[in-house]
Amino acid sequence: GKGFAVVAAAVRRLAERSAEAAGEISKLSVDSVEVAEQAGKLLGLIVPDIGKTAQLVQEITAASAEQNTGAEQINQAIQQLNQVVQQNASAAEEMSSTAEELSSQAAQLKDAVAFFKIDRQAAHKTVAFGGKAHAGTNIGRHAHKRLPAPPGGTKPVNGKTSPAPGVLIDVRKHGGQMDDTDPEF
Repeated sequence: GKGFAVVAAAVRRLAERSAEAAGEISKLSVDSVEVAEQAGKLLGLIVPDIGKTAQLVQEITAASAEQNTGAEQINQAIQQLNQVVQQNASAAEEMSSTAEELSSQAAQLKDAVAFFKIDRQAAHKTVAFGGKAHAGTNIGRHAHKRLPAPPGGTKPVNGKTSPAPGVLIDVRKHGGQMDDTDPEF
């Protein structure tokens, strides 16, 4: 007897605990299935977002590549602009040098032209020469007319006194005759 009753009681308790554990396992299984279903639903929601994120990452990568290309093009444009600015600066220096040279040559030309004096009164008269009327010429009796002496003195030319520093030019041929091109002068 007694030993059998103790074993039976222990088996009964073990059976009760097993039943309780089985109930808990069943409950946990149901809960686990619910959790798994919820996890599946969440994954179903997350997967499209993951796809969208991957697409956004690809677009960001493409935009970064385009930005890099644009930055390189801007860099090249800046380098070209720098070259143009340097060329313009060089051209400006050359133009400045050329302007100075032209100014110097203009002054020399002015001095050279100032050497020649024009009788303005005679230049407006019409002179009859060789049967033709030539307006605006300084030939004939006016060719040897002397201008008043400027301050600074006079120079003897051909034994006669002439104003310095200019000269009068007689464009007549020997013998006092004009050629066809004289009226142009």
